[in-house]
Amino acid sequence: MKRALLQHDIDPKLIQGTGRDGRITRADVDKAVAEGAAAQVEGVLPRTSGIASHDVPHDRMRLRIAENMLSSVTQAPHVTAVFEADFSAIMAHRERHKAAWARKGVKLTYTAYLVAAAAEAMKVAPAINSRWHSDRLEIYDDINIGVGTALGEKGLIVPVLRKVQTLSLKGIAAGLDELVEKARKEKLTGADVSGGTFTISNHGVSGSLFASPIIINQPQSAILGVGKLEKRVVVREVGGQDAIQIRPMAYVSLTIDHRVVDGHQTNAWLSRFVEVLEGWPEE
Repeated sequence: MKRALLQHDIDPKLIQGTGRDGRITRADVDKAVAEGAAAQVEGVLPRTSGIASHDVPHDRMRLRIAENMLSSVTQAPHVTAVFEADFSAIMAHRERHKAAWARKGVKLTYTAYLVAAAAEAMKVAPAINSRWHSDRLEIYDDINIGVGTALGEKGLIVPVLRKVQTLSLKGIAAGLDELVEKARKEKLTGADVSGGTFTISNHGVSGSLFASPIIINQPQSAILGVGKLEKRVVVREVGGQDAIQIRPMAYVSLTIDHRVVDGHQTNAWLSRFVEVLEGWPEE
């Protein structure tokens, strides 16, 4: 959405004065503003005066991302809830299994655990995996999770892992590895990036502790954000006594379409998500 053009947006040096001795009159300013506004309507904004700059044309992917983000925040009221998750259990599990799985050609990443925990959390709040219609809520039985994958300066793409509810952790890991590899080689097909019912944005991989709101990937109803994993001092109860410990922690957020669900379902989903991660079995 373009803002209205104001008088201070116009460089006085570019205004042709028509008053006595070439002085700039109010009519000259009004004319310059009107001409600038006309250019703005056509999509050509006046260059900021007095500041050195250069232009970088938008590529097709950036324009598409911009359109989708604006459309999402325009149609859906975004609300974000934030929890904190202890990654100790999944780190220990991954350390025990990643080498053996790698020998079988399966790369075990933290994202695989996030996807598995997200699918499990859908059981306590199914409406998180849904789509809003004007006359009804369409709740999906299949859980198709998209994972935001950065392509450097080229932007972001979201390959989709389908029917996660039917997959084991190993199946999830293998599927993600294949999709991410295709994304980095720019070999994703239309089918690989369509049909998602929920999205995960692991923004912590680039150093962000927390981001809000992460824009919902329409027409989905929610998106999970995972912040940077880092060691923090926390208090845990050990033998009935409080103890200060150092644990690998990350902030996890769920941004929801408030038309679809309220705080109760949002917090129930996050509670179960964190519970799954923190209670991951040792085997």
